[in-house]
Amino acid sequence: MASPTILLVDDDIEVLASLSKLLNHFGYVVAGASNSRAAMDYVAGARNRFDVIITDLAMPGINGMEFLTLAKKTFPDVPVIVITGHMEQCTTDEALSLGAYAYLTKPLNFQEFVNTIERALHATVKTCH
Repeated sequence: MASPTILLVDDDIEVLASLSKLLNHFGYVVAGASNSRAAMDYVAGARNRFDVIITDLAMPGINGMEFLTLAKKTFPDVPVIVITGHMEQCTTDEALSLGAYAYLTKPLNFQEFVNTIERALHATVKTCH
C-alpha cells in the first residue's frame, strides 16, 4: 500500500519545514505549499490526489477559509485539518461548518497532530467502502 499523501499549507516556512519533517518521519508523503495561491494551484489543477489536506488559516492573500472551501469543493471526500495560532469559537464553528475534519491550535501537540491525521485517514477509508 502506498504511503498516505498530505498537502500541507502554511505561510510560516519554519512551521512548514518542521511539520513536513515530522510527517515524513511518520511515513507520510508531503507536498508543501508556503502560500495559499500555491495550495490553490495544487487543488484547482487536481494535479495530485491527497489523502489529507492540512492548512493554516491566517495567510496573506487567500485565507484558509477560502482555501478550505475550494479544497472541499474539489475533493469532498478528503479530510481537511485546520491549524491556527488563534482559537476563536466562531472561527472553529465556521471551519467545521465548511467541512473541516478537525481544528487544531498552535503550538501543536505533535502526538495529537499525528493522531488526528491517523483518525482522518481511517475515517476516509471507512466511508469509501
